[in-house]
Amino acid sequence: MASAWKKRLISQSDLMTLHEKLKEKGKKIVFTAGSWDLLHVGQCRYLEEAKARGDILVVGVSSNEAIKKVKGPNKPILDEKVRAEMLTYLRPVDFVTMLPEPSCTPSLGLLKPDIFITVKEDWTEEYKKSKEYKTVSKYGGEVIVVDRQSTAISTTKIVQRAIGGHLGAVFKDFMELRKDPLKEK
Repeated sequence: MASAWKKRLISQSDLMTLHEKLKEKGKKIVFTAGSWDLLHVGQCRYLEEAKARGDILVVGVSSNEAIKKVKGPNKPILDEKVRAEMLTYLRPVDFVTMLPEPSCTPSLGLLKPDIFITVKEDWTEEYKKSKEYKTVSKYGGEVIVVDRQSTAISTTKIVQRAIGGHLGAVFKDFMELRKDPLKEK
């Protein structure tokens, strides 16, 4: 039972086949993509929102290498397989696919979802010039851009809070010593 989640993990090479199977059944496919590192309430709300737009939600998970290219050498926190598996346990998620590159354009071209949903802050006003937008529009799909589902919580803020809280305790004694110059009693 431990590997049951792997049945919901779709390789890039099987995305076209998945599209065909779902279309035969008359299903509306929604696709979204991201890092999904340290899942939080905003991401869960976002996945609910995405799923509400169609019948089947396919989620792209950026590979470790793709994230490093975009966010630097200290990201991701969790391995790509861990992040992919976590997503399969969430109610709105039907399938997960690994994204080898920072762009999800190849996946969009293979899966051809009816809807590609993304977060507004990831795209500028120029998003209609992006490869993703052009790819989806070319085959007649729809791009939906939504607001962040939590403005107060992000993976970065979770990390900052955890480290900040720990460092505060570690440095408390040192902070006391910096108030006044040292002197004999």
